[in-house]
Amino acid sequence: MIQRIQTVYLALVLILSFVGLISTIGEWTVADAVVAHFSNFTFGAEGQYKALDTLCGPWCLGGLLILVILLSFMSIMLFRKRMRQLRLTIFSTILLVGYVAAYAVFAYYYQLNLDVYATAAYETDAEAFISPTFHIKFVAVFPVLSIILNCLAIQGIRKDEALVRSLDRIR
Repeated sequence: MIQRIQTVYLALVLILSFVGLISTIGEWTVADAVVAHFSNFTFGAEGQYKALDTLCGPWCLGGLLILVILLSFMSIMLFRKRMRQLRLTIFSTILLVGYVAAYAVFAYYYQLNLDVYATAAYETDAEAFISPTFHIKFVAVFPVLSIILNCLAIQGIRKDEALVRSLDRIR
């Protein structure tokens, strides 16, 4: 099981997804002060933006990562059933692409809400208006790395399946 390279790739996907699940994936700053943070389950605003805490949380991001973790674990355990392992890995890759798209949508949504709130707060003094700036955390790159690792695992699974089929033809 562990001697197969795709198992290593799938284990790395599992680890990266778990670390990404428990970490903060983005934050908004104004003049080097953090005004809001963004994780896979929550959006938290601080200071004058505290009223935005009532916004819908990005819980679906956490749900997608939990599914990816479960699928990666199942794929590792199904090392003898290569076609099922291949399907689960492809489905996991599709979920990760959906995660990246949902991450971008949520980041844009929260940026719009922060801009609207900041504009409303500074209506009387337009020169003092400073829009919050979004900063992507390094952990937010992990799903993209996981997509690449899943693609490498898919290649390894296909090679194994081709090898097994060629040996069956020889018999």
